[in-house]
Amino acid sequence: MKPHRLAFFLFGLPALSWADTPAIENLPLAGFVDAISLEQLGTLVVTDTKLGQAPDSVTQQILVLRSDEIERLPTPNRNLAELMRHTSGQFVNVLSRNDANWGAYAGLGPKYNSYLLDGLPIDSFVDAISLDSAAIERVEVHKGPASVLYSGYLSMDFVGNETPLAGTTNFVLRNRVDEAQTRFAAGAGSYGTFAGSAYTQGRSGALSYMLSARHERSDYTPYGTRGSWLHTVQTPRYEKDRAFANLSYALDRPDHTLSLFYQRTFQQGNMGRPNRDFEHHYDTFNFAYNNPFATDWHLQFKYGERRYDRRFANDAFPASLALVNLENTRQTIRPADLTFSHRHGQDALLTLGVDAQWVDYATDLRSASGATSRENRAEARSTGYFVQEKIRLDEWILRGGLRRNTLHNDYALLGGNTPEVRAASWSKNLWSLGTRYNMHPGLAFYANAGSSFMAPTAKQIGGTVSSLQASGELANPNLKPESGIGRDLGVAWQASRELAIDLRAYLNTIGDAIVTNIVSAAPSQVRSVNAGSARAAGYEVDARYSPASGNTVFANVTRTHSRVSDPVNAAQDGSAIPFAPDTLANAGLSLRLPGELTASAYYHWVGRYYDSTDRGSRLAYGHFGVVNARLQKSLGRQGGGEARLTLDLNNLTDRQYRMPFDFRDPGFNAFVGLDVRY
Repeated sequence: MKPHRLAFFLFGLPALSWADTPAIENLPLAGFVDAISLEQLGTLVVTDTKLGQAPDSVTQQILVLRSDEIERLPTPNRNLAELMRHTSGQFVNVLSRNDANWGAYAGLGPKYNSYLLDGLPIDSFVDAISLDSAAIERVEVHKGPASVLYSGYLSMDFVGNETPLAGTTNFVLRNRVDEAQTRFAAGAGSYGTFAGSAYTQGRSGALSYMLSARHERSDYTPYGTRGSWLHTVQTPRYEKDRAFANLSYALDRPDHTLSLFYQRTFQQGNMGRPNRDFEHHYDTFNFAYNNPFATDWHLQFKYGERRYDRRFANDAFPASLALVNLENTRQTIRPADLTFSHRHGQDALLTLGVDAQWVDYATDLRSASGATSRENRAEARSTGYFVQEKIRLDEWILRGGLRRNTLHNDYALLGGNTPEVRAASWSKNLWSLGTRYNMHPGLAFYANAGSSFMAPTAKQIGGTVSSLQASGELANPNLKPESGIGRDLGVAWQASRELAIDLRAYLNTIGDAIVTNIVSAAPSQVRSVNAGSARAAGYEVDARYSPASGNTVFANVTRTHSRVSDPVNAAQDGSAIPFAPDTLANAGLSLRLPGELTASAYYHWVGRYYDSTDRGSRLAYGHFGVVNARLQKSLGRQGGGEARLTLDLNNLTDRQYRMPFDFRDPGFNAFVGLDVRY
């Protein structure tokens, strides 16, 4: 087999030499961890097959952020989504330190890229606020359709279901400790920000453990248009406490393991009005069992629980600031995955298995007088069967897969009413194909295509009102799922050991797109229908230069043209897909300076985008650039310990740009922290 090289076109990441990467296809599954070094293990990617693979065998583009890069990246809102802000193809749009990421992926809106925690789905809106980056070993950004090996996320809260049509982002947990370490960190910054954390890791025999606790609090800039539901009359604030435990136990072999991860997050604060406080509890649990039970067979079983307990206080603003009610949402989602991997023939890998999800969802209202009413009660379950084959024929990699997915939803109560439609079910067949040609060392071509689907939300199927005289959403039990097809092709070129260039083009189409039409203005009523289609086409160009000095310069640009087709509604027909900018650009550098000083600077440009498809009422955003910088200085090493000072300078040009839903960036802010480890 010829040596090949693959560049990871991301700032701060070393270019990986294909010649230096282990040929995992040629290794037996049993004992392969012992057969290669930890350094070699660090070059593998897992998301495309759920098993460690050499980069030159992956047909889709996967960008990797490793733990050292995670520590260097600025995250002004302490949101995991911000780690991907400077990658191509992704628009990361974190609304505030209290709120979720309303971004876009490959020209599609925020519901078309899923998030995974060690291979199990999580909420790409909410869980990025909750999870602690200290638990993450690396992030794998998988571009292109991933719906055969990974199901969508069946969230009934917030914006509903999510699907990996445009890709998936896998936050891989630390699962092995090779040296003990303890860290303490504290810092303060603008807007009354304070953060402190403690972390320790160690190993006792076959047991690796990681424990962490973190506290942070901050004010935020006022936001909201005067008189709007989000308008602030006082400074918003938040406090967040997070703690996690991550345990991994090697049974009779290093690669025969049991792993447990649990994180508890408590978030509280107010949204800028005296009776608009909130109090959220998030519990995230992952269990994983890995067993290479034969020379060519590997078994993985994973189970998780995601519990969301979200309480909001609501007032009568703008008529009054008085408390009206307390809204409490409780949701539990339990994903499970059983996967078998089989090496066979000449460098072939068969992956097959079954996954499932179970969802319980409930919301209640308690009035200011103490009276309680039930608002929503619903359940959902999903079952998927999948198979994928990947083979290597000299310089060619060929991949194909199929999935059969069945969803069933039960609606007991919606909007305080018993809906006429009590249940809905859907079954779909999905497919995925991919190929890669490693033409010669340093040059590879790839192409992929795959299908996906997204089921309607509970309120779209069952409605929120049962009376034609009430305001709300009318039921449409005949809604079909949205069906999508994603396609991409690209070239990865390692021009020299220092310079890497990557070009990727994509086309994503959605059929039976669900759009919301106005039925009545008085009372205010809408109904969701399958009335349209959507199309997003674009390209990404990435370049990275890393001279031998260890300094790095990078740049990337993404251009997208998107359109929604809705012949029934002329106001929406031909408009752009919401939340998807027409242009994204990033540039930056990381320098190692004398005196053990590291300086990094990042520039992020966002083109025009809109918050709706309705040309008559939509608002335009974007056309701004932001500069962030991070300075890190080692204060010295002694007795195996080290102290490091970090200075974050965010939004250096004080660009206080608007965001959807009346949010506003706070402009320039700074944070200084001290990290001591030994």
